[in-house]
Formats: sequence, C-alpha cells, structure tokens
Amino acid sequence: MNDPKFQPNGGGAQGSQHPPHGPRWKRMHHSPFFWVAAFFILVAMVTYVMTNNLSFWPGKPPREPVPAVAP
Repeated sequence: MNDPKFQPNGGGAQGSQHPPHGPRWKRMHHSPFFWVAAFFILVAMVTYVMTNNLSFWPGKPPREPVPAVAP
C-alpha cells in the first residue's frame, strides 16, 4: 500500500479533484470564451456576405479585351 496512487495527495487524479465528465468537445460549449468567439465569427461571416465580398464600392470598369491576333 505504499504505492503513490493510493496515497491521499500522491498522484492519481490530483488527490481530491475528479476527472472532467464527458469529452472536451461537449464541455467547451459551457465556456463563455467559446460563445464570444462564436459570436465574432458569426459577425465576420455576416459582414463578409452582406458587403459583397468586402467590396464596399465597385472597382474600375473592365477594359476592352486585347485581341490575340492583330488584323
């Protein structure tokens, strides 16, 4: 019984702390950081779509195409 994992403060799951329940991808939805990041990502996507590819004003008009063979 001198094994450290059986001692009250000597190894295992940090003594009295229990391991987290469930996988990380399920637990992270309870984090405020996740929801703040998700909000800003959503705002960025809506801005990109609503501004037509972030082009706030149209560019220069297209030029006449250059012919491949001179007449």
